[in-house]
Amino acid sequence: MTAGEPVVRGQVAARSLAPGVTVAELLDDRHGCRGLHQRRLRLAGGAEVTGAAEARGEAWYVIGGSGTLGTAALRPGTAVWLGSGTDYRCAAATELDILACTVRAGAPGDPGLQVRTLEEGKVERTGDREFRVLLSEGLTITQFAGLIPPGRAPEHHHTYDEVVHVLAGRGVVHLRAGDTPIAPGTSIYLPPYQPHCLENTGSEPLRVLGVFHPAGSPAAKRAG
Repeated sequence: MTAGEPVVRGQVAARSLAPGVTVAELLDDRHGCRGLHQRRLRLAGGAEVTGAAEARGEAWYVIGGSGTLGTAALRPGTAVWLGSGTDYRCAAATELDILACTVRAGAPGDPGLQVRTLEEGKVERTGDREFRVLLSEGLTITQFAGLIPPGRAPEHHHTYDEVVHVLAGRGVVHLRAGDTPIAPGTSIYLPPYQPHCLENTGSEPLRVLGVFHPAGSPAAKRAG
């Protein structure tokens, strides 16, 4: 599967998926993201959505609100892995905001259902940057929450395919093609070996949610 060029997208218009449910397609084949697709689901309080995990499986992350996924409680910071074909029923108690990544690369989907909280994530660090691994063990992908303090790290690259979403804070993503401001709601696709740097230009931490394939350590990087 050939990787495309890096992509940076701001706010994306949403469409209705079901009563009280909207979806915004953030990154997909149209943007050269063939291995990982990213979308954002919003459910009004009392709404629900049902379905089955697509492709190789889906990694979800609750940005805001509360609800349930089957018998699992959802709250901000909850991470969910839905193996390929896993049926789900997601119901919102309050307005629920979910970032979902569909995995389309690699071997047939990883099995089963995993639910993790942000507090349960394993902390990894590189320099002054913190990464909390939410989903990875036994999977072909890694999902992590990153915390980037004010400042700029040296340019680097990874060997994996990655999609990133800005949850909080403001900054700039530096790419060979140029620099682009980033803010809450910005989505970024970084193909393997793409030199880049996320700079936090504000005074508060820059918070991001990332998913990459194949699985590994978000703290691992190569210079230049």
